[in-house]
Amino acid sequence: MEQVNQIGDEETPIFQISIGQTFKPYAWRASHHMDFQFECLYCDSESLKGYQVEDQYGNMGKIATCPDCERVNAKY
Repeated sequence: MEQVNQIGDEETPIFQISIGQTFKPYAWRASHHMDFQFECLYCDSESLKGYQVEDQYGNMGKIATCPDCERVNAKY
């Protein structure tokens, strides 16, 4: 069953990718979006890569991942 946020009579899908998840570029149909100069929350890397992705329900979103430990650090 697909989860949705109720806003009045409109339904908005919830983006199902969470902070801390391991990055799955093929499963999430990721396409590179931009680079960031921020430190990773999980390792010592000093840069993050931004991707536009699609979760398993077809919802689109943007995430920042670490190229070293491959974990999701942010949604934007």
